[in-house]
Amino acid sequence: MRALRFEKFGPPADVLHLEDLPLPQPRSNQVRLRLTHRPINPSDLLTISGEYGRLPRLPATPGFEAVGRVEALGDEVTGWNTGARVVPLTGGGTWCESIVVNAAALVPVPDNVSDQAAAQLIANPVTAWVMLEEELNLGPGDWVLQTAAGSTLGRLVIQLARLRGYRTINLVRRREQVDDLLALGADAVFATADGDVVARIKQVTDGRGASGALDAVGGEMGGQALRGLRPGGTMLIYGMLSGEPLPLHNGEMLFRGLTARGFWLTHWFQQTPPAQVAATLGALSQLMADGELVPPVEAEYDLAEFRAAMAHAERPGRQGKVLLTG
Repeated sequence: MRALRFEKFGPPADVLHLEDLPLPQPRSNQVRLRLTHRPINPSDLLTISGEYGRLPRLPATPGFEAVGRVEALGDEVTGWNTGARVVPLTGGGTWCESIVVNAAALVPVPDNVSDQAAAQLIANPVTAWVMLEEELNLGPGDWVLQTAAGSTLGRLVIQLARLRGYRTINLVRRREQVDDLLALGADAVFATADGDVVARIKQVTDGRGASGALDAVGGEMGGQALRGLRPGGTMLIYGMLSGEPLPLHNGEMLFRGLTARGFWLTHWFQQTPPAQVAATLGALSQLMADGELVPPVEAEYDLAEFRAAMAHAERPGRQGKVLLTG
């Protein structure tokens, strides 16, 4: 079977290569999946470059998400048939044609959810849902502010916030993204090149500021989001796209009672009871099936075209996820 592999950490286009590996065989209580679609997430690229919070033992196959069909059953597996379409909760290693996982670590895919959407079920939708519903104390009508609003996760935040009755303020770098996000359902979209972002946040919130913020960027944009919070507000930091540290002003934090803390989906999966994880995944699958939650896709590339796929995934201004297929 084909698999993307790397023996050392570094730039993905430089260290990744395609190998032909033996087809893995399932053991007791395991299944083999034939994968078809795999998204390229920032966490995947950071893992390959050696900058992620959890790194694999090398050599390794990257990839945290995928969708596929059950191809073979190990002994004692019940409740699954070959051909069933599923999303694996693997923890890594999905950028290959086939993978073996525990039968208990499978999520069924509703018939009317596309492979392109199902492949993205885990990282972005769950992160957006948990941050909005569990981590921030939001109520109907509250304002939530986010950076990197034009990203796949940012677009999911807009969709989920509308469903839950929250209002969104969305920060982007490029003016051309403003109308696109407003059409998606954003309540306010501000390009950081267009003047004092913090003043505009205060204006749209009648001087109060946002109840909560989600930051994937850091640096100056993350600092703007922090200053756009109301007194007592909380900002969740879930990414580091700029590679720059978040500027924290002691006075802002102290006298306005602000909170800035990290959110890592890996910790949520580790600390959350399995029944709650299953309920969350089920709710998000149903929203996808109902057409209420649509993870955007911009392009698909075969596994063999991984260098072009990596370049596309890192291209500024994307409006959807880049997927590896085959």
